[in-house]
Amino acid sequence: MFVRPDGSIDRGLLDFVRSPEFRVLERETKRNYATDIRVLLDFLSARGIEWQAASTRDLADFRDWRCRAEANPDRIGGAKWNRELAAFTKLFRWGRIRPLPVDFGRRRDRAGDAVSARVSWLMPRAWRLWTNVVLRGYGSDGMVGPGALG
Repeated sequence: MFVRPDGSIDRGLLDFVRSPEFRVLERETKRNYATDIRVLLDFLSARGIEWQAASTRDLADFRDWRCRAEANPDRIGGAKWNRELAAFTKLFRWGRIRPLPVDFGRRRDRAGDAVSARVSWLMPRAWRLWTNVVLRGYGSDGMVGPGALG
């Protein structure tokens, strides 16, 4: 639930978190998106702007503050910005805000310096093949090649 600075509940945001678009998200994603959206709401509220009225300029200022402003001790990197951007895009699309002030689908809105922590796992058979070829120096004929580590 999102509570405004004056203590009232934002009915639109309550409807958003109860919407099918939000409910289908994984539990951790819901928590992360809610936290990300709260930071945006705090920023907009300090400017006297309702989230439904946020403009492209407002979101550009928010991104500058989140990612680049020297005065912000809690600046974030590209991967975190992209996650926040996904949350904002979901909210603004759900709210039918037009034009979208930010959109994860637009390259210019995404961070170019995002580093993914994507981990790839190998199945046991692929692991044996990788160790035989890369570490032991086996060739495609199954024989140890010249200069192999052994």
